[in-house]
Amino acid sequence: MVEMSRVAISVVILLFSLPAAASAQLDLIRFLAPGFGKAKPVFQYQVSPYSNEEAEGQNRGFEVTQHNAFLSLPVLQDFANEWTLLGNFRLQDIHTSAILPDTREPFPESLWDIRLGTQYRRKFTNGWIGGGMLSVGSASDKPFRSEAELTAQTNLFARIPHGERNAWLLFLNYSRYREFLNDVPIPGIAYWYEPSSNLRLILGIPFASVEWKPTEELSLELSYFMIRTVRAQVSYRFLSFLRAYAGYDWRNDYFFRYDRQDKDRRLAYYEKRFSAGLRWDFSRGWFLDLGGGYAFDRFYFEAERYDDRDENRLNIANGFFGSLRLGAAF
Repeated sequence: MVEMSRVAISVVILLFSLPAAASAQLDLIRFLAPGFGKAKPVFQYQVSPYSNEEAEGQNRGFEVTQHNAFLSLPVLQDFANEWTLLGNFRLQDIHTSAILPDTREPFPESLWDIRLGTQYRRKFTNGWIGGGMLSVGSASDKPFRSEAELTAQTNLFARIPHGERNAWLLFLNYSRYREFLNDVPIPGIAYWYEPSSNLRLILGIPFASVEWKPTEELSLELSYFMIRTVRAQVSYRFLSFLRAYAGYDWRNDYFFRYDRQDKDRRLAYYEKRFSAGLRWDFSRGWFLDLGGGYAFDRFYFEAERYDDRDENRLNIANGFFGSLRLGAAF
């Protein structure tokens, strides 16, 4: 019955969820860009099986397969308005007999992060662009069982042009499960600097991004979000339809266990990893990405803050992973 429930939820989300980490980042960049009327429906699905490694200190294996799905669906767009439906689906499918060391509870068999949302932006007559995003969902081993597992995130922004290609960006963000200052609205500011179509820098707080194409074939990307989220990638296009890439990620996820005793505690997962692969654009708008790499400094803990990361902590030994991603932009 449990396996049938997993399959049912997966099918529903994959078919009907209205952003995987890289996809969400790209969607944010597009959301902040000055162009209107060019949004396309985008769908991506990625599966990443990890090697079976030891849960340190327990002499027990720990095997996980991560699933990610992303869908962006434009509903309305013209020269001055864009309204889009968004969705994120993440699943850690876990096979282990390990336990949470402090509470002595079995480690969850699955960790879900399901988010549905929408975004709207408008270009005003003075050239300013304003808009917002709203997403709600559930991040838990048993999603949507109660209000204690629900998540919410809101972003408001304004883009103020500074010259022909540059702009100031103003933000206001609220999130129930960010890494720092949880449940506290946080303002932000950044500067969008784009001297040419080959270079774009977004520098500010709480995030920064650099995209540079020194040649037509070579691309470099670097992004940072406070406090411990980093993504770097270099790619080289050998043919019009084939490119190779290599990268580094430092990322984290947060979940609310359904039966936790302290409702303010979150089950956090951190990992760093190197990856490489090939992307094949095999048809108009469609691509297939096959890769893999090495994951390290992997651990779970359950606490209110990162400073308390030794509480209910489970370290996972370093290991390898594979990755298969299929995507389309119609």
